[in-house]
Amino acid sequence: MSAPQSSPSAIDPRRSRRTRFIALAKIYDHASHKVIGYLGDIATGGMMLHAHERLSTPGSRLVTIHLPHPDKGMVAIDAGIRVAWQQKDPGGLRQQHVGCEFVALDPTDRLLLLQTARAYGIA
Repeated sequence: MSAPQSSPSAIDPRRSRRTRFIALAKIYDHASHKVIGYLGDIATGGMMLHAHERLSTPGSRLVTIHLPHPDKGMVAIDAGIRVAWQQKDPGGLRQQHVGCEFVALDPTDRLLLLQTARAYGIA
């Protein structure tokens, strides 16, 4: 499945409003503990990450998101995700842009993500 295309006049087809994330937040594969990428944007239903390589699909995977919370310092959040789409970085880098849907996320962790997005994001 390809990423949603957008143009200045197009309506964003995603269900949740996105917040671009400007603070460094690493995404780790929960099983291997290897960094798989960095958080690009988040919403209540999912996130986009800049992955170092193409992620395997279909299916779900467990990731750990390390991010700087404005009040609690560095926090680690475990999330079950489903890869919804992937595309090669248009800038020619070896990265992939990966759209992920949250399929398992503790409500407390969801709140931490949204608080952090508000503090460090660009709405």
